[in-house]
Amino acid sequence: MVSGARAAPSGTRGSRGGWILLRAARLVSDDDETAVTLERASGDALVDLLFAAYGLTPGEREICREVLTGASTVDIAEALGISAHTVQGHLKIVFAKAGMRIRGEPAARPRGLAQSAD
Repeated sequence: MVSGARAAPSGTRGSRGGWILLRAARLVSDDDETAVTLERASGDALVDLLFAAYGLTPGEREICREVLTGASTVDIAEALGISAHTVQGHLKIVFAKAGMRIRGEPAARPRGLAQSAD
């Protein structure tokens, strides 16, 4: 588990239903020791963890962050300098990866998970 944690933060559901973020870093020493920390995941850390869990690309993550702010497809397209059609294409892929059917679900799911983590 430590070798996986060195590669990237990972997470798991805690016993109370919240998410726990696992981080690992090699200690500065002659020994090959690693420090592992556990912390309650919330806010941006939780969103990043969920994006990683769904395997979203950087572009998909950027669009999802805009969706989470409540931006419309046209607003997202203008902010990112892409077409509304491209935004919709990315969202369609995100929905498929996350097993969602409607646009409101991506915004509701992370918020609901973040609330249960508190």
